[in-house]
Amino acid sequence: MNIFTGIFFEQGETQKPLPSWFLGRDPMDKDTKFMQLALKLAQKGAGKVSPNPMVGCVITQGDRIISTGYHKYFGGPHAEIEALSKVKKPLNKATMYLTLEPCSHTKKKTPPCVPVVLNSGIKRLFIAMKDPNPAVNGRGVKILQKNGIKCSTGLLESEAKELNKAYIKWVTQKLPYITLKWAMSLDGKIATEAGDSKWISSQTSRDLVHRMRGQIDSILVGIGTVLKDNPYLTTHGKGRNPVRLIIDPDLRIPLNSNVLNKESKTIIFYDKSKDKLLKPKLEQICKKYQYCVGIRSNLKGIINLKELIKYLAAERVASLLIEGGGNTHAQAIEQGIADEIMCFVSPKVIGGKDAITPVEGIGVNLVEQSINLTNWVVNKSGEDLMISAKIKK
Repeated sequence: MNIFTGIFFEQGETQKPLPSWFLGRDPMDKDTKFMQLALKLAQKGAGKVSPNPMVGCVITQGDRIISTGYHKYFGGPHAEIEALSKVKKPLNKATMYLTLEPCSHTKKKTPPCVPVVLNSGIKRLFIAMKDPNPAVNGRGVKILQKNGIKCSTGLLESEAKELNKAYIKWVTQKLPYITLKWAMSLDGKIATEAGDSKWISSQTSRDLVHRMRGQIDSILVGIGTVLKDNPYLTTHGKGRNPVRLIIDPDLRIPLNSNVLNKESKTIIFYDKSKDKLLKPKLEQICKKYQYCVGIRSNLKGIINLKELIKYLAAERVASLLIEGGGNTHAQAIEQGIADEIMCFVSPKVIGGKDAITPVEGIGVNLVEQSINLTNWVVNKSGEDLMISAKIKK
């Protein structure tokens, strides 16, 4: 499952391809069928459970589904608890399908799930993936097996890992999962030489991105994008708004900018060495109930993005969407913080040798020094192609 097709496309949209887990599998495989449903349920938690994982659960008896559940919100009941709470009958002949290993530790808001599963009477459990959290990481499975529950792990594991890639990175590296997103013409331009970019992508693609924003924790642009486009960086009513992040070393942001409204929290990252010089502007921004955070920069005034994302991780931000211009994208790649690229390619030709491209910066001298991408996924989005790929590290 690619997260963009699995979550951001809504049911019934014509551009959604057959899910990857149908390809090459026996359609009569009931275990796969039930795990597919568990994954689909897990997706409902997108944008609501972070930095926790999205988890779905299906309980069956024979070929019949008797209960389902999913993790609905951060701090709420986990998927298996939700599903078990709906069942009154004995479960000694039931099977549970769970997209993530049950938790066995107490370092969280909710009680551990392993004892509840043990007490339910369930004797068979399919688990898509083990929990990479060091506090769990196989311990839940071992406890269940030791107490007589037959556990099978790895069913649709790659799909489960793709679904929770942000959680995996956050819990193992304590860093947010970072996606670069842009829309460009067929000849690789994100704006004309004069700076006009409205609209390169189709309405369908723009609606898709607005829904996507509702399912990530934060969105980042550079001050150039704010000055040129004056964006809101919200979901435009298509979900809860992410935290808005602006890279603005010299605090050039106008106080009437749309990103300083009260629709969502905004954090502006400025050059820490300029605290005294920028103090009046800092105070003005704080009066608008928004925040400024000083970050170290290099001699060229370029903000240290690795320090920035460590700050985000400490604030429990597990996913970041960068929708900046060419310089911001270039810095994310050159400083090695980006994990994935999502690109909308529109059937337009803009031309112009000085028209703006999606990744600028220093670039490389030789093609063999290029950043390589893997795990390509291509979908159609309205009139556009939507291409996503992982950055090879």
